[in-house]
Amino acid sequence: MRQLVVGALRAWGKFHAKMFQLEVDGRPAALRPMNCPGHAELYALRPRSYRELPLRLAESGHVHRLEQSGELNGLLRARSFIVDDAHPFCAPGQVAAELRSCLELARELHNLFGLPLRAELSLRPADRLGSDDVWDRAEAGLRDGLRVAGISFEERPGEGAFYGPKVDLHVADSLGRSWQMGSVQLDYQLPERFDLRYVDAGGRDRDGEGAPNPPAIIHRAMFGSMERFIAVLLEHGDGWLPLWLSPEAVRVLPVGQADEPYARAFAEQLRQAAVRGAVAPSGPLAARIRDAAAARVPVVAVVGPRERAGVSVALRRAGARDHDVVSLAHAVEGLREEVLSRGR
Repeated sequence: MRQLVVGALRAWGKFHAKMFQLEVDGRPAALRPMNCPGHAELYALRPRSYRELPLRLAESGHVHRLEQSGELNGLLRARSFIVDDAHPFCAPGQVAAELRSCLELARELHNLFGLPLRAELSLRPADRLGSDDVWDRAEAGLRDGLRVAGISFEERPGEGAFYGPKVDLHVADSLGRSWQMGSVQLDYQLPERFDLRYVDAGGRDRDGEGAPNPPAIIHRAMFGSMERFIAVLLEHGDGWLPLWLSPEAVRVLPVGQADEPYARAFAEQLRQAAVRGAVAPSGPLAARIRDAAAARVPVVAVVGPRERAGVSVALRRAGARDHDVVSLAHAVEGLREEVLSRGR
């Protein structure tokens, strides 16, 4: 526990200017600026065995940063936000595989959202903790992980964190602006600072004979700030979201009042098929189609007397000029499959 307190005090000394500070019961306190120390404390709650590693702790953590007013930029840079933080604690022989897994997950997630991924590998700064041998091993592990994951990257000498090298994941929005999103960082220093350890196969730990056994920590955030990710995703697609992600996937437009029961029945079938749909029953048809486009609804479904007679529906996708008339059953099944497969 003493080491945990010492580690927290060292973090305070480096980051206190970026923290919201207050006093509680006569003692100094601060709103949480990061999740790493909390995960270190969870790890240290009891003795750990090598059989538990890699131990992966994760949370969507609410953090607070005292950014300057001139640095704020809507959702893109906020003072309070959610970070999808994870910290795998690894034995030395597990680091390479865990890094590859993290970076491959980053590639898969960005492909899922249609976001082109670019990475920067930030290497050792002049002011750093740890020996060159440790930094050599950490930098080589991240470099190999990027290559195996097939992620293009540029190296940034001197831009790493004081405790270890990192991979910053960048995404460009629709205007070509690059935003740093998630990151993968390899850290051999925090376990030393917080006195984290594990018992190896020979039953040894820091209090026994032989070499000490601190785990390595990987700091992994795939999205980074969730608020920033949502903002960049919307900017990248000019407000359009994929069908599976859109809050309103399908807007059903009955041509006339007599078509409204048919439209509502179609919307109910969509709902039962896990497709989010809504009926917009009143007003001129052309105006309702324009409203759906302005609201960035990916699919517009028009139903009129002809569609009722043919048990069909006229679907129009975002950006298309014409409707495709398909059977009602085919429309429901096709949209359901697209949502469940996430467009793959």
